[in-house]
Amino acid sequence: MKIAAKLLIVIFIIYFPIQAYSQCSGGVNPLYDESVMPDKDFYVSSMQQKAYSPVNMNMPDPSPKPLKSQNTSTASQANNSSAVGQYQPEVKLIDVSGKWLVKFNESANRTLDLILFANQERIMGSGTLVEDGTKIPLTASGSVSENGLVLTAKTVIGDYVNQVDRQFDLDLSKSGDKLSGTYSLVSAGKFLAKGNATMTK
Repeated sequence: MKIAAKLLIVIFIIYFPIQAYSQCSGGVNPLYDESVMPDKDFYVSSMQQKAYSPVNMNMPDPSPKPLKSQNTSTASQANNSSAVGQYQPEVKLIDVSGKWLVKFNESANRTLDLILFANQERIMGSGTLVEDGTKIPLTASGSVSENGLVLTAKTVIGDYVNQVDRQFDLDLSKSGDKLSGTYSLVSAGKFLAKGNATMTK
């Protein structure tokens, strides 16, 4: 009985190291199951494809690209509509440049001899007031429109020129080759006369 026990112990001692060695050197490991692990060949192939896949090194094209025709058409339509909205018909002003004679219907003893110059609607000029045979220098300024003239003529006052203060305010409209309308006469801030006036070349 003792011999059998000793023999069993010897067999156990011999068998256990052999079993442990076989597991460490490639034997079946119960903790390692290849059925649930990924395929090694597939893993290696996918890694190689990622490592050697070509990289796009092309630089973007810096050349300018033309605008879309739709945007161009929209901008053109906007410009055309803006130009149409800004268009205004040209106003033709009456031409009052040159020499004019102004007569006052209520005062036969007074007339104005004027030379006028036009700068668009602005009017400037000079001339003389003939009153009871006396000639007095004067200046004129005003504005013109497409059918009328507003003019103020004042005598030139100075110690060695003239002491007669006269201001004629004329509001005239075009009538054929002449201008006709109303006037008022003021002297030193005081009203002297008013009536109708006619201006002809």
